[in-house]
Amino acid sequence: MSEPRVNELLAIALEVLEEEGLENLGVGTISRRAGIKPPSLYKQFDSKADIERQLADLGFNLWVTELAAASDALPETATRHDHISAIALAYRRMGLEHPQLFRLMNLRPFLGVELMRAVGETTKIDYAGLFPNLTVGMSFWSWGHGILVLESADRFPSDVDTDEMWTLMIDSIHAIA
Repeated sequence: MSEPRVNELLAIALEVLEEEGLENLGVGTISRRAGIKPPSLYKQFDSKADIERQLADLGFNLWVTELAAASDALPETATRHDHISAIALAYRRMGLEHPQLFRLMNLRPFLGVELMRAVGETTKIDYAGLFPNLTVGMSFWSWGHGILVLESADRFPSDVDTDEMWTLMIDSIHAIA
């Protein structure tokens, strides 16, 4: 498999995913956009499931990139609240910019502690220092995830201020010590 070609095809698959939705992500559509026949796509990928897995991996890499940029932008004097806010808003930004990819990423089993450890290793985020225990850390992720799922699906009434919801979540998690 040619890595540049795989990356090019993944970029096309991501466009199809975001424009046409997860339900319409098909080998035929990806192939047509790439200007190739479907069997040629299988020279680069094992199956449609392989395309989806690689797209989900791309999504997690985008998320880590967002988190790294958010944590790198924090000043040395940043507070615990600043760090929690940066994490939450980076997660929100990535999910709203790529709502279909976000859906696809969350069809896979959640990696939990392994994912947090990997994110911590690739950024300067110290999860253990931010959250007093795993339950608080998982509560933070669950609360943010729930808001983001509903927000990206436009499921809140028009008079609900989602920015205020994120602020309430961040402040509440910060208050738990």
